[in-house]
Amino acid sequence: MADYPIIDGPLPTTGEAADWGADPDSGARVMRLTSAAGWSHNIYCEQPYCSPDGRRLLIGRGYDPFGGRQLLVGDLVTRSLTLVEPDLPSEMVAHSSWSEWAYYLLRDGSLRRVSLLSLQRQQVCPPGAFPSDRLVHLQSITPDDRWLLCDEGRDDPGFHSFALNPRTGERRTLRDSDDNLNSHMQADLAGGRWLFQLIRGGRRGGRVPVFVQGLDGGESVQLPIGDPWSAESSGHMAWVGKTGKVAVAVNWLREEKRHDHRHPEGNLLIAAPGDEKPAVFPAPQYGFYHVSVSREGRYFVCDDFMDFRMDAFVSGLPGPIRIVVGNLQTGKSRALLRDCQNYGIGGSSRYEPDPYFTADNRYVIYNASPFGLMQVFAAEVPPGFLQSLD
Repeated sequence: MADYPIIDGPLPTTGEAADWGADPDSGARVMRLTSAAGWSHNIYCEQPYCSPDGRRLLIGRGYDPFGGRQLLVGDLVTRSLTLVEPDLPSEMVAHSSWSEWAYYLLRDGSLRRVSLLSLQRQQVCPPGAFPSDRLVHLQSITPDDRWLLCDEGRDDPGFHSFALNPRTGERRTLRDSDDNLNSHMQADLAGGRWLFQLIRGGRRGGRVPVFVQGLDGGESVQLPIGDPWSAESSGHMAWVGKTGKVAVAVNWLREEKRHDHRHPEGNLLIAAPGDEKPAVFPAPQYGFYHVSVSREGRYFVCDDFMDFRMDAFVSGLPGPIRIVVGNLQTGKSRALLRDCQNYGIGGSSRYEPDPYFTADNRYVIYNASPFGLMQVFAAEVPPGFLQSLD
């Protein structure tokens, strides 16, 4: 099938990267990829926004929470940044983990995509294809680039989620609900299903059930996450490769620095549709918050908030927030970074570490704010580090 029309014109490139030193414990060498006087972030971690060859990654940037967003591509080889788009309504990007194409909306309601291999841009849908009178979020896309997963917010509580075939215009309603969507919609890497969460009873203290549903319709299946099986989802989850399993970080007792009595050995739970109860990854010393899984489904990386303090009236820094890597098959885990230096937590994912592996497991990409403004960092996994977890 022929590609979409190509958007001509050179893309500006610059360099902002700098060496950041090495972790004293693991030896991981760290590079700061961005340094501009605006917040930069890696967009998110559950569906790694990087290329299939492990070289490039997407970066969102903003200078004003009420202003537009820039979309950039960072290159780990040349240490350069390329400006893909200077002014987007949102940094929400549809991308299948470690795939070539990333899709994004423009202010005129058109849809474009950019190749993370060639940096070529293409026009997917013309202006007006998406409504300008209400916000549409691009959440994910199937591995074959056939179905975009989107949701539309409403003025009243609730949401409308749908799948859109950008080539044919076919649209399928996935869910129309009065519940609030905890927007972490993810297409299955094996194809054919999607993963999502709801919020019931308010964001704090309410229920956060996790569901899997076929993209062709049918009933959704709730995973055994949350009451009565476990603590409620923290809101963060990821497919485990193509296994059909899902890894979910659930809440823990932060003031007491311990886990729920139903799974005292840890808060990273793994379950698949049809399971009667979740498996628990054994790591009682860590409070995992954001979770991402490596391409082959063997390793995971999480930020650890067990010792994080959200208290401006204590002396010293609010950390540490460790970056921890684990092997889902052996149950071993180890800190890659003793403290990722994230000091600017601000109630939004663009202010959180959100670590993920590149496609080749060579780097862990994460956000940090050692000087107050969020920037994007890359920690190179040392030789033998992953093997020590096998």
